[in-house]
Amino acid sequence: MKKYINLRKFKKEELIFNDEETKVILRFIFKNRHNLINTLEINDKIREFAQGLLLEAVDASYALGFIHSLFGGAFNPGIAAKKIFMKFSRKALKHWFKHASAKDLINIKIYNSVRQALEVGFTSKLGMFASGTAMNEVINSGFVAYTIKNKRNMVWG
Repeated sequence: MKKYINLRKFKKEELIFNDEETKVILRFIFKNRHNLINTLEINDKIREFAQGLLLEAVDASYALGFIHSLFGGAFNPGIAAKKIFMKFSRKALKHWFKHASAKDLINIKIYNSVRQALEVGFTSKLGMFASGTAMNEVINSGFVAYTIKNKRNMVWG
């Protein structure tokens, strides 16, 4: 089932990640778009977009959290992403989340199916940032479908 989501908006002082960390988040979500991401000139709108994607990935994964006990194993996304998850868990404001609790943030998990749904739902928006056409747009929204497809669905984090 697809649903239309709006990524959370952040004030400038709420933006947590620097330029390189923003690129790591985008590379994590957009697994097949690294070349495009490497060309981006990071600004506050792109930082907000990446932080909104990470927040949605964490929250949606915890909304599906009961599945974790039934499906999938853990997967290490790499040292750079792991450091960003830790920074996010320390600095994210707890009221940003609908589903994840403060306890959940200690050990952030992101389902690969959630990452894939965000990649599909927001790839065109990433392309708009790369081409410069998204710079005046203030709404980061898209259609996503969060599902657990099979027992091999991995948990990232």
